[in-house]
Amino acid sequence: MCIVQIESPDELVQKLAPYRDKLAELLELGLEQYINRERRACLSPREQVLHALAVSGRVELPRPVLPGSIRERHTPIRMAGKPLSEIIIEQRGDL
Repeated sequence: MCIVQIESPDELVQKLAPYRDKLAELLELGLEQYINRERRACLSPREQVLHALAVSGRVELPRPVLPGSIRERHTPIRMAGKPLSEIIIEQRGDL
C-alpha cells in the first residue's frame, strides 16, 4: 500500500474528517465518477443521445451484432397501398 499526501482546503478537510477510515473508498468512487464523466464528454452527439436513452431505461438499445451470430427474423407488416420502397423512389426523384 502507498501513502498519498494531498493539499486540500480546510473546509474539505473538515468534511472528510468523519470519513477518515473510508478515504480510499471515497477516492475510488470519486475517480470512477470523474472518469465516466470524461468519457461522456468525449462522446459524439449521437453517442450522447444513445447513452441518455439507455440510462433513462425507456428505450432498449439494440445489441451489437456479432460475426457469425444468427439474427432474429421478423414477420413483415402488411399494409394497403404502394410498397414503401416505391414511394421512396418516387419522392427521391432523379439523382
